[in-house]
Amino acid sequence: MVGFVLIMVLVAVVFLIFLGITLRRDVGAIRSESSEVYQFLESSMQYTTSCNFRSSLNFLKLGELFEECFSGNNCLNGEDSCDVLNQTLSNILKSSWNIGPESSVKGYEFISFYVTNASSQGEEIISLKEGECTSSIKGASYLTPAFPGKIENSLVICS
Repeated sequence: MVGFVLIMVLVAVVFLIFLGITLRRDVGAIRSESSEVYQFLESSMQYTTSCNFRSSLNFLKLGELFEECFSGNNCLNGEDSCDVLNQTLSNILKSSWNIGPESSVKGYEFISFYVTNASSQGEEIISLKEGECTSSIKGASYLTPAFPGKIENSLVICS
């Protein structure tokens, strides 16, 4: 009799844990990690921008520009590094992902944070969004070291 009660209590606890996890998920949106999105992020970080700092021939890659934007530095030609970052990244995203109601991709959300340690929320560097994200979602994150922390770039594609 005591064994039966213990089994019932155990089943009830497992059911409550499962129910709690299920209720926390976003209703209507299913997120999955995508190697395609990760590879897109990885390759876009190697894109050469129009911003340079040390000499007129040393142009920064997009991945390096996040740290410069976070630090508040300007390019050698006087342009704000955050403006160059925003414009360049926006152009890359718009030319790479065809967004629209007739397209298979309905929208995207890109966000970049500077994080000093695993427990901190982080400071937002840039955030771009286009279209609507209501149904299935595929995404990935790309980390870049930035002493003493790291920069986390996250892209979500909605279809």
